[in-house]
Amino acid sequence: NISVTVVANPTITLGANPSVCIGATTANLTYSATTGSPNQYSIDFDGAAQTQGFVDVTNVALPASPIGITIPGAAIAGTYNATLTVRNTVTGCVGTSQPITVTINPTPTVTLGANPSVCVGTTAANLGYSATTGTPNQYSIDFNAAAQAQGFVDVVNAALPATPIVITVPGAAAPGTYTGTLTVRNSTTGCVSATQPVSVTILPSPTI
Repeated sequence: NISVTVVANPTITLGANPSVCIGATTANLTYSATTGSPNQYSIDFDGAAQTQGFVDVTNVALPASPIGITIPGAAIAGTYNATLTVRNTVTGCVGTSQPITVTINPTPTVTLGANPSVCVGTTAANLGYSATTGTPNQYSIDFNAAAQAQGFVDVVNAALPATPIVITVPGAAAPGTYTGTLTVRNSTTGCVSATQPVSVTILPSPTI
């Protein structure tokens, strides 16, 4: 008597393709159900991805979800393609390749205009800006302690208006220059800009 055993190819069910902000060094590719007991995985990046520094992975131990994908620190923003396969080392069977992508999102930025100056008692100051990159749609302002002591209130992830950004000025604030830092954010990608210094100068009323 003889027998022939046909073993099913191993599979995994992949989650959403990962998306990270530029400068990230790892992207997480989640997966759920498995069949055929895969215990290794391989990723074959295409030529465009390899040009940006992505390195193929061959028969590496399959971790519990997620699979960590190494992102080259110098890679530019874009979407990079690859295929993933899983393998069972006991049977030697290899699953069907599955396409995956890794998206590197650009950092959102705005180009700020001149810092505003207002007369004492004014309750709003206009901070103009021009060119944007990375599609920012939110902004935050973190005022320093001296500004907060005069009544300035931090702004966290407020909707970014068309220029200018209107900064609320406390009516009772004394004349002086009050500083903070501004960041912008893309709420879809979650990417946040570098901080930029801003200031609001309250001018004293002239008297004779």
